[in-house]
Amino acid sequence: MQRGTISHYCQKCCAANPLGQEFCQRCGTRLMIVVQPPSMRIDSMETTPHEEHLLERLTILENTLARLAERLEQGLKLLLRQSETTYTHHALLKSLIEILNECGVVDQTRLESKWRAECDKLNDASVEESNVTKEKPRRKAKRKTTASG
Repeated sequence: MQRGTISHYCQKCCAANPLGQEFCQRCGTRLMIVVQPPSMRIDSMETTPHEEHLLERLTILENTLARLAERLEQGLKLLLRQSETTYTHHALLKSLIEILNECGVVDQTRLESKWRAECDKLNDASVEESNVTKEKPRRKAKRKTTASG
């Protein structure tokens, strides 16, 4: 047998390489000698372009998922920090209100009822604002239909 006719296949891209070659001629991967019967070998011309395309797509997806995971982790850290800050602010306000109530400067029940009324006003305003923003595209669509008709 001649040395040039015997080949072994790359474990990464399945390209045929002559014996004695240390790196794959197509992809540059260090070759391992794996003994396989001829029936197990894949014709590289039929499957390689499709496999390469799939590998590229998988790599892109893996990179995208890795970036997404990093962003989610950063978002989680920000949320945890915000939660801790909110908790400490709440504890501070509660302590201040208790001190002012003990000194007789503030009536705690009156303060709480005013606070709840202000919160209700803010909620009502935000609901109205969200309804207005939802209606704006509809109004524009109506104007277009009346102008064209």
